[in-house]
Amino acid sequence: MSIGNKQYQNSSYQKELAKYDIVVLGFYRNWSGQPKTMRDVVQRLKELNPDILVGQYGVMNELRDVPGDLAKDDIRRKVKESGWWLKNKAGQRVQWTTKHNAWEVNFLQLAKSDSEGKYYPQWLAERDYRIYHQSVPEFDFWYTDNVMQRPRVEADWDGDGIDDAPDSSYILDSWRSGYVAWWSHIRDLTPDMMIMGNADSDLSQSEFTGQLEGAFLEALMGKRWSLETYKGWDFMMERYRTVNTNLREPRIIGFNVWGDPKDYRFMRYALTSCLLGNAYFSFTDEKSGYSSVPWFDEYDVNLGGAYSPPPDKPWQNGVWRRDFENGVVLVNPNNKKAKVALGQGLSRFLGKQAPNWNNGMQIESIVLPAKDGAILVRR
Repeated sequence: MSIGNKQYQNSSYQKELAKYDIVVLGFYRNWSGQPKTMRDVVQRLKELNPDILVGQYGVMNELRDVPGDLAKDDIRRKVKESGWWLKNKAGQRVQWTTKHNAWEVNFLQLAKSDSEGKYYPQWLAERDYRIYHQSVPEFDFWYTDNVMQRPRVEADWDGDGIDDAPDSSYILDSWRSGYVAWWSHIRDLTPDMMIMGNADSDLSQSEFTGQLEGAFLEALMGKRWSLETYKGWDFMMERYRTVNTNLREPRIIGFNVWGDPKDYRFMRYALTSCLLGNAYFSFTDEKSGYSSVPWFDEYDVNLGGAYSPPPDKPWQNGVWRRDFENGVVLVNPNNKKAKVALGQGLSRFLGKQAPNWNNGMQIESIVLPAKDGAILVRR
């Protein structure tokens, strides 16, 4: 997830990004002066890694309102003239969070349409298509942020002078239908484009099921509000398993965690948890956020394909296991260490970042500390 550092024209940064399987970029209107430059970057990434999937970031539910932000001044003008800022019964704009100077936009069809009969989802899809996807046909997917199962604010969505409860069926149905309208218009404009959503749920809501090819599961671990932190590892893994069933093919999942890239124990715990399923692992440096492209020794281990399915129960002594062609993944999600017998034929791989752990030695058993994991290779 590389939407923070916009220095995509930097050749060294391009090489770092191209090492990944999937990247989300955050281009903005008039980035580096011309659309051609955006296409040059995406084409260069694909020259460096022909298998990479590249997506462009988009968000609908909120909009930064910062004077002088020329990248979004066209959206702000349109939202203002169409009456699409979301307001409460007192006529004041509302915010879900003040973190990014963003205010909520009324993208529901309870709002008024513009002079052409369009609502915000259709207008925004057409605007982003013109700026990004029409000029960069090499994009593989359209990233849609903040795919929330319910609104986070109380406001006067239908303009009747009364604030509507976020959990009322009236609002929930309209809220989710707004996302569907956005995705439907994206598909009208780019029929072959995959769509990925940053989902705060397992997408089992009737409006959401089967709508998206991909889901980004943001900060599953490592944050105060992460599922693993406040709901526990088992709950997080159930969310991970379930969201897969509610996606379209090819079911691309980003298993995102936040942490210190020098905390190799946490990284192992997170990566091996991800490898129990079929997602792509995404590690975000907690200090630099979505401007970081950390790399770990484990990324260079060729496990090959999985020949056991995602497990649904522990293997031995509370430890979970999944077998691959060239190795084995183990996870201990419990609060105490656990020893497991492995038999013959496995070794730790030889790494540089955590040489005391990844020391290349042959082993027939292993003691996994609490909340730790291991990638072992076949010899």
